[in-house]
Amino acid sequence: MSTQTAPPTIGMKILYITIAALLSVVIALIAGILISSTGAPLAEAVLYGGGAFIAVMTMSLTVLTVLGLP
Repeated sequence: MSTQTAPPTIGMKILYITIAALLSVVIALIAGILISSTGAPLAEAVLYGGGAFIAVMTMSLTVLTVLGLP
């Protein structure tokens, strides 16, 4: 018995990438808020948030690619 699934449609791919981007934004906001609560200047908090965004987005897209989703 063969259980092949159809490849994801373009709409599903966009949904997966949007979810990955939103997860990255949430993590970036949390990182920025946490670093600013230690008394760091605004520019440093933005840099930490940006780094967290890039790290989580890269990891999310890598996981989605390994799973064959996007």
